[in-house]
Amino acid sequence: MSADINRKYDALLLDLDGTLLDIDIEQFIPAYLKALAKKFTDHIDRDDFIGHIFGATSLMVQNDDPSRVNRAVFYEDFCHRLGLSYEQIEPIVEDFYRHDFPELSCWGRELPTARQIIKAARQKNLILVLATNPIFPTTAVLQRLEWGKLSAHDFDLVTTMDNMHFCKPNPEYYREISNFIDCSPKLCLMAGNDTLEDLSAEKAGMDTFLVEDNILHRTTEEPICSYRGSLADLADFIGKL
Repeated sequence: MSADINRKYDALLLDLDGTLLDIDIEQFIPAYLKALAKKFTDHIDRDDFIGHIFGATSLMVQNDDPSRVNRAVFYEDFCHRLGLSYEQIEPIVEDFYRHDFPELSCWGRELPTARQIIKAARQKNLILVLATNPIFPTTAVLQRLEWGKLSAHDFDLVTTMDNMHFCKPNPEYYREISNFIDCSPKLCLMAGNDTLEDLSAEKAGMDTFLVEDNILHRTTEEPICSYRGSLADLADFIGKL
């Protein structure tokens, strides 16, 4: 795929799971939930726990209040559902991410082309954003980056539940990124493999690149994007801008 040499971008937003990281998210999430539920067996039945995780996450994704960070929205509802205080839950969750979450690294594999994209973007002096859906705490995002042989230092901004007030596919998530990096949406290109979550950047005024290596298509509509191609095509695209 050839780049539009007349199109100017100042920022490149990149999805993580299925884009920069080789991971089958539909297998990883059940393994993740099963491992996390084990930490709470003294407090609640596993199936009930998983139901509460989904419920609190759904509320966080639907949140439209710019004054409430995602983490606060999630834990307020999650604690209420479990009947436990944040002070009771926090040490359990922290222990999980310190000792158990790393064991899930078997689900994530490096994509060498990802490093090529980072290099090409830096050569073009683009602002780089890791635009992964901010439903995970910072440590979970940083660890998944390591599984892909990447680092937070590769990016100017990494979105997590700790620093964002919206989630994908809410266009406000992309507008918030635009404000964070002080770059107009019209000068941003969002690249990812999820036709619902990543291509919703178009509603915020951004161009989009659908990465086709591992498309996650959860709608019945035909994907609408500015560009599409493989991860290698994306690296070539950035190099020719």
